[in-house]
Amino acid sequence: MATGKLRRLLAPRSLALIGASDREGSLGRVVLHNLLEAGFRGELWLVNPNRERLADKPVYPDVAHLPETPDLAVIVTPAPTVPDLVAQCGARGIAGAIVISAGFREVGPEGEERERAMLEAARQHGVRILGPNCLGLIRTDVGLNATFSAGQAQPGHIAVVSQSGALCTAILDWARTNDVGFSSLISTGVSADLDFGEILDWLVEDEATDSIMLYVEGVQDARRFVSALRAAARVKPVVVMKVGRHAEGSRAARSHTGALVGADDVFDAALRRAGVLRVVDFADFFNAAAMLDVGLRTRGDRLAIVTNAGGPGVLAADHCTDRGIPLATLSDPTIAALDDALPDAWSRGNPVDVLGDAAPERYAAAVRHCLADAHVDGVLAILTPQAQTRPEDVARHMVELAADSRKPLLTCWMGDPAVASSRALFRAKDLPTFGTPESAVDAFAQVCAYRENQQLLLQVPEPLGPHAPPDVDGARHIVDRALADGREVLSLAESKALLAAFRIPILRSIPAHTPEDAVLIAQETGFPVALKIDSPDITHKSDVGGVRLGLEHAHEVHDAWHRMLEDVRRARPEARIDGVFVEPMWSGRAGRELMIGVIADPLFGPAISFGLGGTLVEVLDDRVVALPPLNRFLIRSMIGRSRA
Repeated sequence: MATGKLRRLLAPRSLALIGASDREGSLGRVVLHNLLEAGFRGELWLVNPNRERLADKPVYPDVAHLPETPDLAVIVTPAPTVPDLVAQCGARGIAGAIVISAGFREVGPEGEERERAMLEAARQHGVRILGPNCLGLIRTDVGLNATFSAGQAQPGHIAVVSQSGALCTAILDWARTNDVGFSSLISTGVSADLDFGEILDWLVEDEATDSIMLYVEGVQDARRFVSALRAAARVKPVVVMKVGRHAEGSRAARSHTGALVGADDVFDAALRRAGVLRVVDFADFFNAAAMLDVGLRTRGDRLAIVTNAGGPGVLAADHCTDRGIPLATLSDPTIAALDDALPDAWSRGNPVDVLGDAAPERYAAAVRHCLADAHVDGVLAILTPQAQTRPEDVARHMVELAADSRKPLLTCWMGDPAVASSRALFRAKDLPTFGTPESAVDAFAQVCAYRENQQLLLQVPEPLGPHAPPDVDGARHIVDRALADGREVLSLAESKALLAAFRIPILRSIPAHTPEDAVLIAQETGFPVALKIDSPDITHKSDVGGVRLGLEHAHEVHDAWHRMLEDVRRARPEARIDGVFVEPMWSGRAGRELMIGVIADPLFGPAISFGLGGTLVEVLDDRVVALPPLNRFLIRSMIGRSRA
């Protein structure tokens, strides 16, 4: 898609409103009102065959009669009229159309056919479509509000792209209260034509946009989506909020991995690898964007907390533990410097309690020493308005310290009227400020997560190295033989043979058909040994009592054979039992029981799952997911995010 056409659609210099109206309650009236109130700084033409003038402007019967060809058409007429109107726009040479009208695929087969006709007309004439069934478009640098929202957007440098028009209106309402501005607000609707990928590509080059926020309900073309995310995240911060986190993903019928890894796990892994930040709720959505938009970055995740009240400091420390943020261990020189600057009763640790009577200079000294500590990656300053507190004077010191520091300084001035002027000062100086310690810690955690994801973005696969090449033909033969038998699950022996074909170390599994055979095999391999049931009908052996571990003597092997077969037959009387496998017990000083698996996600393809394994794998619920290919850095990151 040519960038020029997207500019004419998403940052137009002229537009035609098709369906402009003065009828009370009509979509055409609301959109016209917003266009006029926003003060669009380009040419605005109105189209309606039943009107001659509206809002002191001439009205044209159709786009063919317009005095010039506009960059953009905004269509608010009933859905059945849209395909023909798009064709008229194309014939006139209009580059793009925003179809706000509803009544397409969301209403069933009739709407699907209408949407198909609209797209056919658009493609025939080279018209690009935003929507249909969308809120519209806001572009503040040209004074454009082509939406039916209630109210206007302030100018800023954040671009919001949302599949939900209702969320866009909520965003605008929130932003007015919190003094947040936007470069663009783009409602995609059902994305019949223009999707996230192309919009992201355009926003990367948009000089008015410094950071990008996406609200995602679903992705149709995962490859293009992730590719566009990766390209955008290399240039500008990207924050994504996706709903449906707990919907069940695709499952492999008999695989623990498939049952434990849902589609949302894979989506999350894709976002991490793309270098973007994912948030889970509305407040985090904007906190993250505000933090990244002002250029807040960190080289690590060790947080120091400075407070004039013990309780809020403990709240912040507790929430650091909840979010996996380590409290910084202050160095001895920092402790000594704080001893000189603070009263004897100070906390002598992190959180740093400067006490309730702290003057602005004492407060500033504590924050300054913490920022200077090499063991500190960021500082959270918390203030509660007490009798001897001068909130705004302390705030001015914080602004000065933040300007001189490369480390992030976050503020939490608790209360309302007593700290209102301080918060206004922080916002004016682009210093992040929060109403509660927990929200401040959440924001710092998001900046840390963004740094980690940016590191993941830069990773490239490693060469395979000097290892022996895998026996692909042998592995394919194992799988083909199972498929020819009509089986979906490999036996234990086949599974280990497959792993061995890819040079993955395994323990030998030797089949035994009688208890006497099992004893002989155990004596040959050496004790201790494990027995595992050999049945083509049983996948998860431990669930039915089909595993015995740590057998040290011959009589234990003999007895375990009989007890295990009795347990299995009682649990699964219909299962075929061919005998048992005898395996040597693996021993190691740092052993861990792990689960590593692969699933085929319908959107993103292969995904690798890792975590603690064993019989309690579902209870432990320890899993991390990553998309291949992996290198050592990515593998270490994956292991580090698990309990293992």
